[in-house]
Amino acid sequence: MGTAFTQDKLMGSCWKNNSLLLSPLCVSIYLTLMPSCLEAQALPLMPPKSKNTNPLLQAGQLPETRGRDTVDTSKNAAMLSLEVATNQLPLDSKAAPSAENSDLIVTAERRSENVQNIGSSISVLSGDTLTTRNVNNVFDLQYQTPSLQVTPQFGSGQPAFAIRGVGFNDYSSNNAPTVGIYIDEVANPVPFATNGMMFDIQRVEVLRGPQGTLYGRNTTGGAINYILNKPTDTYKGGLSVQYGRFNATKIDGYVSGPINDRLRFRLSGQTEQGGAWQHNEQGASLGRTNRSAARFLLDYDANDTLKLELNIHGSHDRSDANGLHLYAPMTALPGQTYPADQSRYMTHWGTSSAFAREVGIHPNTKPFSHIDTGGVSLRSEQEFSFATLTDIFSYDRMHRWEYDNFDAFNQGLADVAFKTNAQVFANEIRLTSNDTSRLTWVGGIYYAHQSLSDQYQSGFTDSPIYGTDGDVNYDQRVNTISGFGQATYHITPQLRVTGGVRIEHESRDLLNLTSHYITNGVITNPENGVAHRNTSFTKPTGKFEIQYNPVSNDMIYVSFTRGVKSGGFTTYNSQNDALSAEPFKPESLLAYEIGNKLSLPEAHLKLNISGFYYDYRNQQIQSATFNTMNGGMIGQIVNAPRSHLYGGEVEATWTPIPNFTLSQSAGWAVGAFDRFSSLGGVQKLADNAYAGIYVNRKGDTLPFPKFTLNGSASYRWTIGDFYLTTGMNYSRRSPYHSLFGSFYNVPAYTLWGADITLTPKDARWTVAVFGKNIFNKRYDVTRNFFISGDHVALAGMPATWGVRVSGSF
Repeated sequence: MGTAFTQDKLMGSCWKNNSLLLSPLCVSIYLTLMPSCLEAQALPLMPPKSKNTNPLLQAGQLPETRGRDTVDTSKNAAMLSLEVATNQLPLDSKAAPSAENSDLIVTAERRSENVQNIGSSISVLSGDTLTTRNVNNVFDLQYQTPSLQVTPQFGSGQPAFAIRGVGFNDYSSNNAPTVGIYIDEVANPVPFATNGMMFDIQRVEVLRGPQGTLYGRNTTGGAINYILNKPTDTYKGGLSVQYGRFNATKIDGYVSGPINDRLRFRLSGQTEQGGAWQHNEQGASLGRTNRSAARFLLDYDANDTLKLELNIHGSHDRSDANGLHLYAPMTALPGQTYPADQSRYMTHWGTSSAFAREVGIHPNTKPFSHIDTGGVSLRSEQEFSFATLTDIFSYDRMHRWEYDNFDAFNQGLADVAFKTNAQVFANEIRLTSNDTSRLTWVGGIYYAHQSLSDQYQSGFTDSPIYGTDGDVNYDQRVNTISGFGQATYHITPQLRVTGGVRIEHESRDLLNLTSHYITNGVITNPENGVAHRNTSFTKPTGKFEIQYNPVSNDMIYVSFTRGVKSGGFTTYNSQNDALSAEPFKPESLLAYEIGNKLSLPEAHLKLNISGFYYDYRNQQIQSATFNTMNGGMIGQIVNAPRSHLYGGEVEATWTPIPNFTLSQSAGWAVGAFDRFSSLGGVQKLADNAYAGIYVNRKGDTLPFPKFTLNGSASYRWTIGDFYLTTGMNYSRRSPYHSLFGSFYNVPAYTLWGADITLTPKDARWTVAVFGKNIFNKRYDVTRNFFISGDHVALAGMPATWGVRVSGSF
């Protein structure tokens, strides 16, 4: 592999019998590299990277840097993640991009470390990649990394996350997700507030598998860490203006620099407008974006050993909500059948006058998602001779007012509104050892208090099944305290072991829950309510891991991890709150993982492989219970006692010739219930009692795509004093199998993207063109039903394109 590769040889490997192999990556190679084939037939091999002379570092055992997040993207703007290549310079970059693969330093394990030395499956997306591919929110993130799924619940603004099939579907506001979301190590446990604007980001780290011995909160699925760009030592600034299809505009910028020799700042912001891509039968559009956000960072070096970092942030969103379409004829109204929508981009809205009065809108108001957030965090780091003491205080407040049409119809069959206020206070203090001995460790204490007040309203006035509206109100308080620690001992330069433990206590209180039915403005069941419910747990979690370097630049790891996700309460419309509000249990997951991380500097190749087996206990599932007095079925989140999953990922990045980078990743996961029976119906007995009809779900497939594929190809060549970069990328997802039957399965789909970027060598400005879903694939993201006979789906966006002009100083 030490010989030079030519473009002809590379193209020839993807070409047989005058036709391209049926490989999406080969197609992207051909389309990306074709313009450069006019250049020289062979290019010299890039010089190999220098090796570190420290034996522990050379073996990949000790971190190469100390302290917090020492990456400088301006010195190496072509840092490549294991999944995607960087295609565009950041606004504050002054150097030309390097064509060579670089070792990426991440902070996934609470210290700066080469990602190839971390014994877990991690994907890293650079901020440049997010910008180049126009990744605007968490829903776009899933198409950039394997084994990640992010779906809006019934098209609402609340995302549901799943990694390797470990997820939690719930459209209510009060329950914790299986995937932890962190912004500069500050956790956000409120799902509807995680779909914020993604701007001025250095990178995103996606960690697969249970987390807990190093993070503020326990999770069973994994974690997504957003690492922000930091204040700079010199004055810098940048502005980017973007225009795209459907009159979508985006403007973002920043200014950064020193105030004095100890104080630095960074002010950044973004605004998005337009982009309506759906329409109703009258031609009115839906999907307009109207949101803005800003962030102010202040770093202060109090002295040589004490550093303070302040983060003040806020966002304001007045966007339209997503619209659903009827993917099958609607039969929810007796004796009437409405045809399926002829176009996926057709949608319908409108509600009853009664529900409109209750919510405070007009009956023809467009669906909307209005979410405001704001908060502050303060991080302090005190360095000692043996360790660093870190304290992270944070406070965030969120407000949600959202109105959705879950029926995709212009009557009040199944319309919903959410009015939610939440606030989270958290503080974490930890001590992290210096990287100067064979033993490295971190230990800390975490505390969080979360309060939430929610009103969830449902419009069923025109439904022949219900004929009434619903109004659910409740408060919730959550207190979490935990102690955690993890240590790594380097037995030899090639062998190290890691152990971690965490003890967590959580108390969750549901207060003043009422679920009222309203007919003609009158509450018909005023007695239906519960004053107080509590669920709490104290559980340990842990991790044990062995890492071994058989040769330089190759690391094998084996790990065992236990993760826990909080229990909670079902807060749907219910005719019997005393029954539906019974808490569901925490779920736990035992994860067994083996992997290999290989770097071949001479061949400019990185190849990572991982495999896992999960033993799932008390998995939280949307199901139902029933009222023993009248036989009515009641929606409820329940626990499936035993499930299992297994699968793995492959991620590769290869630079076969200078300036040409290929990446490919694949995720595979299979899961099924081992012991679970769900309520399938209710039967009336002779004595006017009722009994449930239960269905044995053993062997039923868990609901997630079994395969995810992602790939990209990019090539950069020099034209005088300019760099021109072209790239293509794709994402493939296999069918999604629904728990509600095959009729609600989501078919497989593949999305293609492309980008072209022109920039001078001094990187003062950039002109870029990008396209998403460039072959205009028509596909659905979710399929579901809220009432019987009303089959709804959320379509994915059609082909979009955009032009972006950026400048920096």
